[in-house]
Amino acid sequence: MPMERFILYGALAIAGYAIVYLILKAKLKQSVDPKSILESIREEVDRIIVELNSTTDRNITLLEDKVQSLNTLLEQADKKIGILKREIEKHELSSKVYSELAQSRKAVQEAEEQDRPTQVLNLHRQGISKSAIAKRLGITLAEIELIITLASQTHAGQRE
Repeated sequence: MPMERFILYGALAIAGYAIVYLILKAKLKQSVDPKSILESIREEVDRIIVELNSTTDRNITLLEDKVQSLNTLLEQADKKIGILKREIEKHELSSKVYSELAQSRKAVQEAEEQDRPTQVLNLHRQGISKSAIAKRLGITLAEIELIITLASQTHAGQRE
């Protein structure tokens, strides 16, 4: 009986080793099998492609949003440039008008200054005092007296 047990245990051990050997051999064959390696590589490549597609779509969406924002900013800048151009035109026009006005006012002042003796004499003939004439015309009292004196001398010289 002991020998039978020994044989039985030996047979069981050999059977166990054989089963483990067959399982390891199948797993090793499966992991070294070119088809399984190729299949796992394909799965990994497919997963990477899906991930790249997802990332690309996200980046394209971000770029489209940025392009749209830039277009909006460009439209706003164009509007502001248009407004600025109109304001510059208005400013140039008003400057032109003011310079023409200043030139015409200067011409009127020059005409008034040239005609000032006539104005002084007319006001003096109307009986307005010399100081009132000076205030009205914005000239000194001495100028008024000079104009009146010269006019009376010229008038006296024409009588003779």
